[in-house]
Amino acid sequence: MMATIEEINENGIKFTMAELAKRLAVSKSTLYEHFASKEELIGTIVDSLLENVRDQAEKILDSDRNIEEKLKELLLTEPNLGGLISSRFVFDLKRYLPEVWKRCDEYREYSWQRVEALLDQGITTGYFRPIDLAIAKVIYNATINELLHENFLIQNNLTVLDTIRRAMDILYYGMVARETEKD
Repeated sequence: MMATIEEINENGIKFTMAELAKRLAVSKSTLYEHFASKEELIGTIVDSLLENVRDQAEKILDSDRNIEEKLKELLLTEPNLGGLISSRFVFDLKRYLPEVWKRCDEYREYSWQRVEALLDQGITTGYFRPIDLAIAKVIYNATINELLHENFLIQNNLTVLDTIRRAMDILYYGMVARETEKD
């Protein structure tokens, strides 16, 4: 999985199975014993990454943390890899494998349902101020969609994960300086 991500980060999704086999020091036929196609391999990797994030989210939700900590951690959950997913990986996925990208969008909907449940719970208990959850969802989705444009990331020299982390910080904390920042 990591070798495939490295290959995509370096050469994009247009890499060949022969190039991947060489990187792994195995034969191409060995790769095809496990995956019928490059698309299936990449889809399996994406599914694994999404499952990893889903597992982390469930652990956060099942934890003893307070609502504020849960929400913050949930918004900032990212795949536990050991390596970095480049902007190129995301852009190539959107461009060349729309069916695989669709699974990422479906995960985002699943993720929002978890965030919305926490927000609703926090509003009900008075921990968060009342907000329009439908508008919050549009803001969340529009923010993610807009930030995942290739030109924005390149022009600002940002990674996908760092960009999402910064955006979620703004969405979570807002723009008003916290007391400790005012001093």
